[in-house]
Amino acid sequence: MKRNYHTNFAFLDLLFNTLLCFAALFVLAFVLINPSQEQNNVESKAEFLITITWPEGMDNDVDVYVEDPVGHLVAFMRREDGLMHLDRDDLGQRNDVIQTPFGSVESNENKEIVTLRGIVPGEYVVNVHMYMERANAQATPVTIQLEKLNPYRMITLKERTLTITGDEKTAFRFTLDRSGEVIEVNELPKTLLPESTGTL
Repeated sequence: MKRNYHTNFAFLDLLFNTLLCFAALFVLAFVLINPSQEQNNVESKAEFLITITWPEGMDNDVDVYVEDPVGHLVAFMRREDGLMHLDRDDLGQRNDVIQTPFGSVESNENKEIVTLRGIVPGEYVVNVHMYMERANAQATPVTIQLEKLNPYRMITLKERTLTITGDEKTAFRFTLDRSGEVIEVNELPKTLLPESTGTL
């Protein structure tokens, strides 16, 4: 009598394991396509950006000063005050190169940005100041712009020329209402330097 050793259990087991792998890969792909919203819980809030720039390669140290309606003042010596924050104190070429484990990284852009993270109704004053003139008495054109972010709109763009160390110019003043709308922009000069040593 001949015994029958033929069985389908091995084939069925292989088929079941293959199907299980496909199901696991499908679930994994679905999770990666729709990432959890809990990972995006860092809220970035800004209402206005004030940006000053001056020519690349010019080694002058230009600073921005911003005063809000209640007297808070943000500048290189106080990078955060009230609802305003200075993102970077640009020193001209002095801090354009940083060293990393992978070598040096260079950024030639001369730029300072002040972020307004909330609405304080009233008048803001934006000044630029030549902290240190190193470019052999070359006049330094400084561009100052005000942008509203929610919704985005360019409010104003001005240019001021700084010549010597200590030179200070008012770029503009702007007034916000309670809803965060700009209701006035003017250029009346006002010094913001602590000892009023600048020239307007």
